[in-house]
Amino acid sequence: MNITRHDTNGIATFVLEGRVDSTGATELDTALHAAATEGIHKMVLDMAEVTYMNSAGLRTLADVLTRNRANKGDLLLVATNPKVERVFKIIGFDKFFDTYDSIDAALAQF
Repeated sequence: MNITRHDTNGIATFVLEGRVDSTGATELDTALHAAATEGIHKMVLDMAEVTYMNSAGLRTLADVLTRNRANKGDLLLVATNPKVERVFKIIGFDKFFDTYDSIDAALAQF
């Protein structure tokens, strides 16, 4: 998994590429936790290039969403792949996560 981070006005944007499997989820958790440790609780994940997500990845997202909202932040998703979006709908994550078509649209929500 490839993770690229960009910070803008106290918001961390992460561009994800590849599979969020057990290994990828650990890498993602490390990256998101690092931002939270720096006091950043407003995050955007660009998921256009995520080809797969397993339960470890879903758990990571749920944990980060909960932590960010408890700290007056959020975790917004951008351009979820149709396969990943289908999983979100099946398990009900679409009711908890806001998804946007572009990074700019997500950033505007903050």
